[in-house]
Amino acid sequence: MKYLRKILANRLIGIKSKLVDITAEPHKVAMGYALGIFLAASPFIGLKVFIAMALTFIFKWNKVAAIFGVFHINILTAPVFYGFSFLVGKSVLGSDVAFDFSWPITIRTLFEMITTNSIVFMSLLTGGIILGLPMAVAAYFFSDSLIHRKASLKPNAL
Repeated sequence: MKYLRKILANRLIGIKSKLVDITAEPHKVAMGYALGIFLAASPFIGLKVFIAMALTFIFKWNKVAAIFGVFHINILTAPVFYGFSFLVGKSVLGSDVAFDFSWPITIRTLFEMITTNSIVFMSLLTGGIILGLPMAVAAYFFSDSLIHRKASLKPNAL
């Protein structure tokens, strides 16, 4: 347990240092990061970065922060997150769809799960939205407070 706390603490320190090093308007960085976190929860594997780039361009939010947020769900965290997301979406939609994982779980396995059955995709999408919205809101306030704290420590605060 102590080892897990150390890993999580190091991860938060890494996130903090990357976010506060972005030189841009704090609100735009926080919105970009929140968007990235929301998109990370979506089942659009392989398209998330492109969606983030397009939306940050349209809304004029920070692209770097959005891409950083997208990559929070990666090859190591995806199986656990998407499994949970699927279960949430499946229960909300009332679906009885089931599938067997082939081990080891790879990106190809996830892609096949999504493309094989539309209800699987809808379950992942629904679960991703349900989990992604509160995660994005939390990410906004987390990143905004970090950036403002850093700015208040500087003599020429933003």
